[in-house]
Amino acid sequence: MNWYLITNIVGGISTLLILLISLSIENFSFKKISIRHLTIIALFASCSAIMTGLSYKIPPIFGNISIALGDWLIFLLGVLFGPLCGVISGICTDTLMSVLLPSSYGYHAGYMFGKCLLGFFGALVYLTKSENKILLKIIILYSLSYIFQSLVLNQIWMMSWKGNAAWVDLVVKLIKLPITLPIYISITYIIFKSIKPLLNRWTYENVWCYRHVNKNIQIS
Repeated sequence: MNWYLITNIVGGISTLLILLISLSIENFSFKKISIRHLTIIALFASCSAIMTGLSYKIPPIFGNISIALGDWLIFLLGVLFGPLCGVISGICTDTLMSVLLPSSYGYHAGYMFGKCLLGFFGALVYLTKSENKILLKIIILYSLSYIFQSLVLNQIWMMSWKGNAAWVDLVVKLIKLPITLPIYISITYIIFKSIKPLLNRWTYENVWCYRHVNKNIQIS
């Protein structure tokens, strides 16, 4: 059984499915994605790829696992602009990283799905169009997506080239989880609160985190 091929197919199909789900939430339309959205997606994807790449240069504190400093940007983009922008950002970030930082073990589509998952879960913060308990929603949704991505999915993808030895890293990840996760969540929330007011001149249709605003007025 070619585990590498099978997990790649699973990762690719999962990415396609989460993209379709995001499209369905956006009523199967790309109309809400403007040039400004594409510019921000490109900027966030570039920053995420660069920050993650730089994190590989930082000497690991726990075992041989580096801290992914850029992934929180994908989650943030989902919070700000919705599931489609979040998922597209995950695809762009992973594609850019595969070009700039190619793995010696080869490309794996599963890691793209993991990044898309972060962007999608970020959008769920405002799925109900409610401004209540935003910090709590970010804590819960970021934790769920990050834990599933890091402790489950990435371990499965890693098995395709490392075998059962990949699960040894799980212990290290469990040790660093209570340290790194609060850092990611804190940065995400602080930057979100800083950026959100800057979007108050966009119309409500273009900003996911302003979905609760009256449809007939401009955000101001």
